[in-house]
Amino acid sequence: MYTSLIEKLEHTQVLRWFPNRQVQESWIVEIEQELGFPLPPSYRWWLLNYGVAHLSGTGILTISPPEHREYADTDILYMYRLADEDAKREGKVELFVPDEDEIYYFDIRTADENGEYKVIRLDYLNGEPEVYADSFAAFLERLIDERTPR
Repeated sequence: MYTSLIEKLEHTQVLRWFPNRQVQESWIVEIEQELGFPLPPSYRWWLLNYGVAHLSGTGILTISPPEHREYADTDILYMYRLADEDAKREGKVELFVPDEDEIYYFDIRTADENGEYKVIRLDYLNGEPEVYADSFAAFLERLIDERTPR
């Protein structure tokens, strides 16, 4: 199902993932219970098979072990807890903040028939959110493609 992404992950130099850092299913269930909504299937797949990665030196949000979740700024739940109420009402769940000019987030109001959320890119310089990808898997593929030197 994720053949294209797996191929890119095996050959990319821009996204570094760390073997044996996968997330446990029980951690995902805990997170979903507190969030009150399911994580999208391709993100769950990523967490269970890869778990932790950096793209151009910045971590993509993951799920930390429960004993570290209270202070892990790479944990999706930790960052969601810090989000303001307006962001939560608007369905924003932070996913990747590569620098201070932009942010990528799930829009949980956009679930498709498979349970995937659109990934939105917000450029702070022009303030315009745009649909960046239709799923987490497509988000990773596009980032790898865009940041791979030609």
